[in-house]
Parts: sequence; structure tokens; C-alpha cells
Amino acid sequence: RMPDGTEIARAANLRQLEKNIQRIPEESFIEHCNRNDFSRWLFARTEIELASRVRPLRDSHFSSVSSHRDFLADVIHQRRMQRQKGVVGNFDPRAFDVDSEFLKIGTGSLGGKARGLAFMSALLHRHSHLMELFENVDIFIPQTVVVTTDAFETFVNENRLRSLAKENRPDDEIAERFLRADFPENIKDQLAAFLSKIRHPLAVRSSSLLEDAQFRAYAGLYKTYMVPNDHPDLDCRLDQLINAVKMVWASTYFQNPKAFSKRVGHPTEVEKMAVIIQQLVGKKSRGTFYPAISGVAQSHNYYPFARMKPEDGIAAIALGLGRAVMEGEKTLRFSPRHPRLLPQRSTVDDILDNSQRFFYALQMNESVCRLSVDDGATLVKREISDAADELAVKTLASTYIPSEHRIRDSAHLDGYPVMTFAQVLKYGLFPLPDILTELLSISQNGMGCPVEMEFSVELDPHGSRKPQFAILQVRPMSAREEMLSVEISENDLNHAQIVSTKALGNTVNTEIADIILVNPDNFDPSRTADIAGQIARLNAALLRSGRKYLLIGPGRWGSADHWLGIPTAWADICGVGAIVETFHPKMKAEPSQGSHFFHNITSLGINYLTVTETRPDRIDWPFLMAIPAAGRTEHVRHIALENALTLKVDGRSSRAVVLIS
Repeated sequence: RMPDGTEIARAANLRQLEKNIQRIPEESFIEHCNRNDFSRWLFARTEIELASRVRPLRDSHFSSVSSHRDFLADVIHQRRMQRQKGVVGNFDPRAFDVDSEFLKIGTGSLGGKARGLAFMSALLHRHSHLMELFENVDIFIPQTVVVTTDAFETFVNENRLRSLAKENRPDDEIAERFLRADFPENIKDQLAAFLSKIRHPLAVRSSSLLEDAQFRAYAGLYKTYMVPNDHPDLDCRLDQLINAVKMVWASTYFQNPKAFSKRVGHPTEVEKMAVIIQQLVGKKSRGTFYPAISGVAQSHNYYPFARMKPEDGIAAIALGLGRAVMEGEKTLRFSPRHPRLLPQRSTVDDILDNSQRFFYALQMNESVCRLSVDDGATLVKREISDAADELAVKTLASTYIPSEHRIRDSAHLDGYPVMTFAQVLKYGLFPLPDILTELLSISQNGMGCPVEMEFSVELDPHGSRKPQFAILQVRPMSAREEMLSVEISENDLNHAQIVSTKALGNTVNTEIADIILVNPDNFDPSRTADIAGQIARLNAALLRSGRKYLLIGPGRWGSADHWLGIPTAWADICGVGAIVETFHPKMKAEPSQGSHFFHNITSLGINYLTVTETRPDRIDWPFLMAIPAAGRTEHVRHIALENALTLKVDGRSSRAVVLIS
């Protein structure tokens, strides 16, 4: 009220109080402060701590009425944010708080991915010391709205789409059926209410019941769509969001998830899909939107080197959206406890060969409402060199000076930008390694098993805002089988056709009698996409026969960059029993760990051997090539052995051998 008693505004909750304090005339604000009305209002709503903090404040404590008003609004805002930590609220279109962190639409399950986020939200609330430890960083989960699984059930049942789970239809056809289907009106109305108040870019992610389960994780098999949400017409923005939700639902019945479900013995028709709608973290630049850093961190490192220990963890980071990391493209890998230990970047040539050249960003200012199977349709792949004058690159890149053949840790020099992230890993501009170390430890203790975390970082080195660390996903790492006592003798090492000192798993396998290998003699990195197709045909034939096989080839299996390895999808090799990743003089790439492809390999307990150029690692190519081929293509050989080979993997030492009699 005004001093004369005239009513000017009402506040029924903390959010309304915060907003009104910033809007009411000075006379009203001073009158209520002098009468302790704000503290009395707070006491009446059991906000005892906040009321006690507000009650003794007087104008004399502040330089101006404006600063008093700002302070009071700020402490109320902080309290509102604190109350929402770890809480999943129901979305109410009539009283939607734009500052809410975690909301759900529907009464069904949140799905695996959303459960992990909700769990992490609760952990952050319980471990408030993180905010003190990193007081200059905003560590948070981006605003998240989950459309629960009951909406998916209603959609597929009312549109008679359930039969697609059992039918072998192309992904494009399934997508078109879902796009044409009627969307539930009640969900549409709630999404419209959400978009009417939200204009920031959004990520639309899958959250199936099985996704992020520890033993059968469907990591990366379902679709994620990024939408700009910037069109002036609400109907266009709503259409695009609904299409994105439909496409995530449709991906439940796509070929890759079906192949994975068949492998783990889980019927596709019983799968249920929730959808996460999440705020994208980043900045707009040259008509695109992207974060400074995206990455994946794991609390257990299957490939430790030098003084690293497996429990020190591993992280992979890249400029821009996380697609580069998830699809196994060139990124920077480091241990959070040893951020300067980068042996893969020990020379200038190594850095130039292994550094990121492209990054992904969301295309803004486009009115495309229609989406398709390609979840990258709204993204643009940009060259690092084209963004040399943009803030993220100037902050995180070093400069290669050709005349000196030297890389200097500054982007303010004449030369070519090289993504070294030196300002973060060497000079501590942002405490990324320390944050990852703390969060991985907290989440691993909370889940009771090794974990994997997806995150993004936004920097503002010259601004007034805190830098942001956003937690996008937390899931259990794939469970490994109990450690059996596997003995690899000197005789095994001397007589093995394949020896690896970087192997994943723990087994003695005597059931594989088939080998599919990429011919090293005529290997051509420019033909890797063709090679993937040839492998897929051989895989299909062996799958029909129910015969597992050993897959051998150069570079990163499943890489999206065909210059770094064979770009196989999971459906191309779903019958594999074990994989060997070899070196080749025409293709040098770091191990595949960190990609969604690799996560699925490990979650199924498929042994993964990396054969390096360093002894005692070796592969006896003359022996393998001398075995008569049961089938062949231009670049691939299928070998059918008379007797099953013996695969031994010792999880204690990470050593492995393959013995062929």
C-alpha cells in the first residue's frame, strides 16, 4: 500500500514479493520497511531465517533506497532458488515460475536420464559446501521440464503406433508416421504456456525407462534435438518443439535402439519414453548459439597412463555443443587430477594433428519448424578458424605461428587459432579440473558406482556475470563383471597373435570362431564409410547364423569423423563378440573412450582391445592374412576358424591376448 492506505499490489508468494519490491514506488517501499511489514509477512509464512535477516535492516544501512530495494529483492531471490534445489515440481500453466529449476508435465515416470538429473539436483542441495568452495562459479542444472512417460503411452496408443515396435521399417518411415500423428491437446497447451514465457534455446532430450541404467544403458541411441526457440510467432516455436518431442518419441522404434534391445533381450514394445526439455547454456555469436566448453567426464579411467590412476577419472572437452565429444571427433582428453599431463600433445606436430578443427553450434534466426530423422538439422558445423575473433575462441585458443613452428598460449597474436584450452588447464582461468574432481566424487559416492557426467561451461572473463558450470546428465558407468582370476602366462604372450596392454574387461572367452578384419594392405582412410557398409553386410550374415565374431580394424570404431576411424553405427556391428582397435600408418587417433558408441560397447560387456605401436603390443598380420577367407569384400575379410580362438583379458593389469590354434 501507499502511505495513505491505497492498495497498489498484492503478493501471495515469494516470487510475487520479489517482483513487486522492484516495482512499487519508493514511498510504499519505505513505509513497509519502517513498519517491518516485509519481515512480518515472511514470519507468517515460516520463512524464519529470511525474516530474521530482513527485520533489523534500515535505510541507514544502505547508500540509497535503490540499493536497499535491490538487496532485499536479491536475498528473496536466493532463498527462492535454494528452496527449489532437489525438488521436482508439477508444471502449472497458470502459475508457472520462470525461475523454477525442475518441473514435470504428467504423472508417469521421469525416465532414466531425468531421474539422474533429479538425483544430482538433490545432491547439489545436500552438498552446499560446493557453493562455498567455488563461490565465483555458478554450478547448476539448467532449467528442465520433463514430459513424463504417460504422454508417450497416450500418444502411441491413440495414434495406433505401437505395432511399429515389432515392424522392420526404415527410420524415415517411422519418423513420418510420428510427425503426422495427433499430439495430445493437454500436453500441447502446457508446452504453449511454457514457451509463452521462455525464449532461450532449448535441448529436447530422450529419457527412456532403460536409458542410463547401469547394466543395459541405451546411451546415445535415442535422438536429441536442439531448437532455437527465437521465432517471433509462438505457434511456429510451438510446432518445432512438438515436432522435436515427436521425433524423440519416434527414435524409440528406430533401427539402432531395436538392434540394441534385441542384443540385451529387452522387447522394444515395452519401452517407454519421457522427454527432457532443457535450457541450452551458451552465448549467441554470428547468428549461432553455443557454449564455450562442452564435455564428458568419467570417474573411472579405463586408459590411465604415466602417473594417472584409474580412479583419477578422465574427461573429454571441446569448444561448442557436445556433439563433437559424443560422436568421437577430435577433442582434448585429460585427467581432472592431472590436467597438465597431456602426452598426446607433447610436440607441436602432435597438438596440430590432434586439436579440434570444427565445432557445432545451433543455427539461430531460422523459421524451420519441420524436423526429421537427422537430429543435427538445426546445427551448423563451423571451423575454429572462422570464429577466431569470437570470445570463446579468443579465451580458450592458443596461436600457432608458422614462421616459428611454435604454439603460444595466447589468441592475441598473428597466426592460426589452436584449441589447447591452456587458459583453463594451465593458467586456472576457470577451475574446471577441480569442479570435475569434486562433482565426480560426490556423484560416485551418491550412486554407489563409477559415474559419467555430461556438462557445459559458459565463460564471461570480461563481464560481470559469474562463469557457469551446467550439469546436463549424470549416469552410472557401465558395470563390469566380477573380477575373475585371469592368468596370462609368458607362454601366452610369446605365442599370441594379438597382444594388448590397453584392454577393457575381464574374461576367458573360447566361444568365438569368426573374425572380421579390415585389410591393412589396401586400407584407404577416404573409404572408411564404404568399409563400414561392407562390415555391416558381413555382420548381418553372421547375426542371422547366431555367430559372434572378433572385429579388427584401424582407428576409432564408431567415430563420426571418417578420417579418425571406421564410422560404424551400432546396428552395423551388433553381432560382435570382441573388438580390436589397431594402429595404421595412414590413421593415427586416440582411443575411442568417451563416445556414446564406446559406452554401449562397455555396457554390453564386449571386450575392447587397443593395440598400440609400442611393444609388447603387437598384431601378427602375416599370420591372419594367410588364413583362407570364408568371404571378402574390397576392403574386408571374413575368416571362419576351424577351432574357436581363445581371448584372455586380465582386468587387473589391462593386458589381453588372442590365441589362434
